[in-house]
Amino acid sequence: MRKIKIKNMDDFAKVCGVSRPTISKFFYDPHSIRKSIKNKIELSLEKYDYYPNFYAINQNRELTKNIGIVVPYLADPFFAEIARNLERKCITAGYTPTLFSSHGEQALENNVLDTLRSLKPAGVLFAPLGRHSDKMKIEKFCKNVPTILFDSNIEDLGAAFVGSDTFVHVKINKFKENITVRAEGEKNFIRGEKINLNYNKDNLHLFNTKEERI
Repeated sequence: MRKIKIKNMDDFAKVCGVSRPTISKFFYDPHSIRKSIKNKIELSLEKYDYYPNFYAINQNRELTKNIGIVVPYLADPFFAEIARNLERKCITAGYTPTLFSSHGEQALENNVLDTLRSLKPAGVLFAPLGRHSDKMKIEKFCKNVPTILFDSNIEDLGAAFVGSDTFVHVKINKFKENITVRAEGEKNFIRGEKINLNYNKDNLHLFNTKEERI
């Protein structure tokens, strides 16, 4: 018996004995159809060894399940770890992440944005180069694609920005250092041996010299 060759989703729908829209619903969300139909499709997938072109499926939708992730330097452990976590979060949420690196170059960053436009992503998580970015290019991109900027903010662009306030962090770190040094001073004050009548003044002087202020 000649093996049936499945070329596309229409052919697959015929051998399954279900409608083409039902097949589409199955690939979009398997739990959105009846369990008996779901099992039937799954058996047919195994029988005919059919793998749909998910890229084509996504492109035919008004809203795809593609998520773009763009970082400036993928070789940088900081961005590599962020990208890894973002990819896992996207996959867990049922989206297909696509990772790009601009390699620190404005031209490559612009090419990445053009590629993403063609993918019709549901959204993009974008860490721009910052002052080396083409602001007009990014502004145009953000008007057409839902974009969240992170790490490097470009004022008034994107749906949101996720990052840290470096100056606040510096102050917090200095405050922590201050508290640590102050605590050490208190330990020395408490542990000081009373060897003369100027004990309190001597130890207070020790405490003050070890205290740093912002």
